[in-house]
Amino acid sequence: MSDRWSEHPVRSVLAVCPASLALAIVTLAVTIVARFTPLSSMVASGAVKAYDFQVWRPLVFSLTTSSIFGAVLSGLLLVLIGHQIEPMIGSVQFASLYLLCGVGGSTAISLAGASYCFEGSMCGLFGLMAASIVAKCVQKQDIRADVILLTMFIIWAIVVGSNTWIADIGAVVVGAVCGWAWLQTRWSSYRRQIGAGLAIFAVCLAALIVTWVV
Repeated sequence: MSDRWSEHPVRSVLAVCPASLALAIVTLAVTIVARFTPLSSMVASGAVKAYDFQVWRPLVFSLTTSSIFGAVLSGLLLVLIGHQIEPMIGSVQFASLYLLCGVGGSTAISLAGASYCFEGSMCGLFGLMAASIVAKCVQKQDIRADVILLTMFIIWAIVVGSNTWIADIGAVVVGAVCGWAWLQTRWSSYRRQIGAGLAIFAVCLAALIVTWVV
């Protein structure tokens, strides 16, 4: 009789989702460093005049969170979500999508006029969830549980009075658009997938530039 463990080997998290694990570690590192240095003021996002034209802020927004507990929690959720999504789309696309959803959240914060936000890690998670929901919807899968969970997270942010819900909605919109765009190009070249991501980033950057110059 064959050994079932040899037929279905258990792969480590590092082998299955290296990008999500790396992003989780970087987020935790950024949080720890920010507690002892002025790093938070250097990478936070918001509609602050001093932040204008500092493009690195939206790019790293999804790597920010204000507490170590929040960093650990978002890291665990990221690895869990990454375990499902990253093997399907690839590590590079996964990391790009996560960071791009952070750009969407940062853009929403700036457009709404919120002055300061250092809570972008959940934006990446919500954006990933939105992209997954769109993919499941196109494939005629049941998305009710995903939609309810995502909605509950956003409602909770509103109830507790946090302005991060604005960023969460921006990330959800970007994640959903990315999910739809990548589904349209899944049978096309890798270059077209990169083009779709760059086009979405360009739209967010254009919106940010408007807030910077107005």
